Amino acid sequence: MSNLQTPILDHIVILVSHKALLDLSKHTEGQFTLAPGGNHADGLTTNKLILLADGVYLEFIAFFDDIDPERRRAHRWGNEKENTIIDWAFTLRSEDDFGAVQQRFKGAGTEASYTDPIPGGRTKPDGTVLKWAVCVPQIAHGKVVPGSLPFWCLDRTPRANRVPYQVEPQLTEHPNGIQGISSVLVHVPKEESSSFKGAYDAIFGGAWDYQVPSASETGTHTVTLSEGDAAVRLVFSGSKQGQVELLPGLIFDIEGQ
Repeated sequence: MSNLQTPILDHIVILVSHKALLDLSKHTEGQFTLAPGGNHADGLTTNKLILLADGVYLEFIAFFDDIDPERRRAHRWGNEKENTIIDWAFTLRSEDDFGAVQQRFKGAGTEASYTDPIPGGRTKPDGTVLKWAVCVPQIAHGKVVPGSLPFWCLDRTPRANRVPYQVEPQLTEHPNGIQGISSVLVHVPKEESSSFKGAYDAIFGGAWDYQVPSASETGTHTVTLSEGDAAVRLVFSGSKQGQVELLPGLIFDIEGQ
């Protein structure tokens, strides 16, 4: 497969309450350096980020408390469990390359597919307007649980504005030594595993290996599918082996270098 269509791990989405988001610095102090996020264009959500040296980032997202409950329920993340990883995203060097991904799905033995690009964006605290398009997984008969398949986040303004890990490298320096994401493990129900395997085969067009924005070779950069209750697990790469607690009870391993 052409490197142009090799999936690039973009970010991991973690849902929290609005209060928890406002207090996030208290929990991450001594572990992570926080980067400012902003409010999304739909007016429903706001976020803060943790930028990693490999160019991937963690997005802590929260719904505003005063929004219409019906609007929250209608949002694809509105009914997900707080304090968990609820989704994750790939990107590509250019939005134009996404057509090749869609073509692979047309020839694959799976009921899953992706929507055409849907415009999105947010405004940073400094007033910088970010624009992108998302492509969301869908399935012919039923609903895709968020996180079971990644979505795609395709930039329409420079990614460096959205993820300034090279412009502001100090934001990627974390006391716990974490430098990137080595691998992603996705749990799906046993009865759906074969269907999802076909979808992942179509995403990758070969081995289930992803790239990272910085082109770092640190870590295995693999995606693995496992049977179980729907969930997404990470293994981080860092300067020392150990574990990290992203939120109370949300603990992941770190592979030391």
